[in-house]
This record gives sequence, C-alpha cells and structure tokens, in this order.
Amino acid sequence: MSVRVLAAPSVAPAEASGTGGVVYVRKPLAARLNRWRKRTPLNPYWLELRELERSVAALAGHARGRLLDIGVGERPWGRIFEGKVSRYLGLEYPPVADNLSPGIWQAMHRLRGVVDVFGDAGRLPFADRSCDTLLAIELLEHVRDPDDAVAEFERVLAADGRLLVTVPFVAPRHQLPFDFRRYTPEGLRELLARHGFEVVGLTARGNSAIALGSMFAHWLVRAFAAKSEQSDGSVKLSRVRGLAVLPFVALSQSFFAVCAHVTRDTSLSLGYSVVARRVRPLRA
Repeated sequence: MSVRVLAAPSVAPAEASGTGGVVYVRKPLAARLNRWRKRTPLNPYWLELRELERSVAALAGHARGRLLDIGVGERPWGRIFEGKVSRYLGLEYPPVADNLSPGIWQAMHRLRGVVDVFGDAGRLPFADRSCDTLLAIELLEHVRDPDDAVAEFERVLAADGRLLVTVPFVAPRHQLPFDFRRYTPEGLRELLARHGFEVVGLTARGNSAIALGSMFAHWLVRAFAAKSEQSDGSVKLSRVRGLAVLPFVALSQSFFAVCAHVTRDTSLSLGYSVVARRVRPLRA
C-alpha cells in the first residue's frame, strides 16, 4: 500500500494502482475497495480531499463558457463542472504526467477523455482571449515560475472571464520534484495583482482544527506505518503496521472534523480558494 497526495478522488477511465496515475489497473474488487477507502477517514488524505472537493464545488458556480483546466491530472473535477460550461478542456504538463505515471507513454489510449492537450502553464498553447474560465486547482505551488504562469492566464482569459484557483498553505511536500512553494492570502493577492487580476473572492479551505487533524493523520502514518519513502514524497506503508495504524488515523480525523464545528479560527488552514477577474485593459 502506498500513500500519496491526490488532488481529488480519481475518476479516471481506470482505477490507478498505489503507485499513482492512470496506467496501472487494479482488479475490479480491489478497485472498488480502494474507491470506498478513499472516501472514508481510513484514507490519511480524507480531510484534505473533503475540503478540496467542497472548495472546487463552490468555485464551480463562477464557471461559464469554454473552461481550461490547467494541470488536469486524472480529470477529477470534470463531473463538478458538467452543465456549467460549454466545453471542458484539460491540459497537463508532460514531465508531471511521466513523474506520476511511469510508462504513461506506452498506454496513451488510457488518456482519452482525460487529457486534451499537453503543454506548459508558462506557455499555454491557446490563443489570446480564447477561454472564458481558467481552472488552476493546486497548481501554482508546482510551477517553477508562477509569474510566467499567471501572465499566461491573463493572456488567454477573455475580457469578462474568471480565474478560479486553489493553493495549499498547510500541506506535506508532495509530487516531488515539482513542489516549490506555499501561499498566504497576501502573497496570492499580490501575485495576481502584478498581472492584472483583482481578487473578488478568497476563502480559507478548512480551519485550524481541520489543518491540525490533517497533519496529525500524516504524522501517524509516517511515524508508525511507513515502510519507505518514494521519490515523489509519498510513503509506502507496511501492510501489518498500516492495518494497525489506519483505525487511529480514521479516529483522529473524525475527532478533528467534529472540532472544526467549534472554532472559526482560519489563521491556520489547508489552503485557499480564489475567484479573480481581469482588470487590466485589453492590449491592442
């Protein structure tokens, strides 16, 4: 068993194995059990996945027209935006796809309906003003130069378009070697403002109880159940110790989920979601 950061519960054409990605396929029963486990507190990322899914669902109300999902991964958000946009396009960066799914290039047929185009967020292969909505979910921490990326967002976004972004604040290192930074609200506002965007909505993802619960779950797994650390920053679990520790992971996450109802403190959170609009005049 391996544990890795996932952007969301996988809805790829085939259930991925523990090493991540869309190449390695589980047997049907194992796939069903794994899907069930991911949706329960037995998954050390349960709090993170739950809060991220809620954040993306809230952002979906701002989407319209032609949407580009930059860093689409396994296309986990497609179902949330169904009926809200006229077209949903997914872009992925080839080195990231290769890093998360070794052998992906020998199974390209499995990417049909998942990735529409390969490209770099810093050099988007789209014409000026060609997208009505840009979606960047947990992306900006993984790009080497966020200024280049946000400048490209401004270039391809329509005059009345919306930029929908989530970023982490409290999160383990993940998807190595492509994990470069974390964001505060002030840093995110300043980054977007430099490139002609105005933040019209910024929301914390979870509160201090959720953040503490998530980190405690990670600590339990890494301290008592990890057999080895993998190159992307995830850990492989010992089967015996993993089975012993995961019930405590589930109990602790459930406890902190209850605690989240009795605090409003968001000075510590898992991350932030942002809705931004272009304010820079169109270039001639």
